[in-house]
Amino acid sequence: MAAVLEFEMANEVDVPHWVSIAEEEALERVLHPAAKGSPSMEDVDALKAQVKKLNARAMEVRMALHDLSEELPAGLERVMDVAQQTVDAFQALDAARKQLNAAAK
Repeated sequence: MAAVLEFEMANEVDVPHWVSIAEEEALERVLHPAAKGSPSMEDVDALKAQVKKLNARAMEVRMALHDLSEELPAGLERVMDVAQQTVDAFQALDAARKQLNAAAK
């Protein structure tokens, strides 16, 4: 396993960018609808799907950080980058969950 992690670290493990531009635009429409009022069921379903994707992304970067921490001090230079990706993923997930809760009310 150490050899695999060393290979990945040497090739800069990059957590894949999983949200396409279309998905980001769809999320923007759900999070900031142009018309006031209650969101449609379609919007709530889209937000639920987005929360599911954000949750998967957050778990993915969390595991990347965990795996990196197990091999310390090897890969020490990557810790801050992966930690920031983890923070960003969980902040996006938290914001989407809040929006979903507000839309579901």
